Amino acid sequence: MPTPPPSNAKLVHHGPIMDLWQWEQEMFDGTTATFECVTRPSTVTTIPFLDPDTVLLTKQFQPHREPFFDFPGGRVDQGENHLDAAKRELEEETGYRAEHWTEWHNLHSNGMTRFDESLFVSTGLRDGTGPHFDAGERIELIPTPWADLREMCLKRQLRQPNIMLAILGMHLDPEMSRRLQRIIKG
Repeated sequence: MPTPPPSNAKLVHHGPIMDLWQWEQEMFDGTTATFECVTRPSTVTTIPFLDPDTVLLTKQFQPHREPFFDFPGGRVDQGENHLDAAKRELEEETGYRAEHWTEWHNLHSNGMTRFDESLFVSTGLRDGTGPHFDAGERIELIPTPWADLREMCLKRQLRQPNIMLAILGMHLDPEMSRRLQRIIKG
């Protein structure tokens, strides 16, 4: 759970996705300043492995945005846990289900935008019920060799910086690399 705003924070805008909070905070010299933060639902992302050397990347198209490369994922619904959200998003965006799930990390964004972000690695993909896109998305599935994915991360070609850093860590850090190999080889 992300760090909530301070108890003296006031909700100044409640939106369908994000809430804006403001509060007065005493500074070191005794003056006060207005601080703000946005709270939003947590998110999940899944790196689905088709085989030990190939992941299922997505190229996503949304209205009024340039197409972008990403992995299946999205917001965690009210009352939903992160794993169930990841399973739902994988099936909605790819039509696949996975037999094995490992949470790679859970990051807490506690700055001006506050939410949790979980990254999962999934293996043992099998066909599910088929993709079910939201009205504002079109998704192309792109089987991608792991080596090509590393290069895409070095060139910052994926949408999410934290996911690119995790992938580069999986490649460059010996301990992370061994952990990934144990996950994808069962």
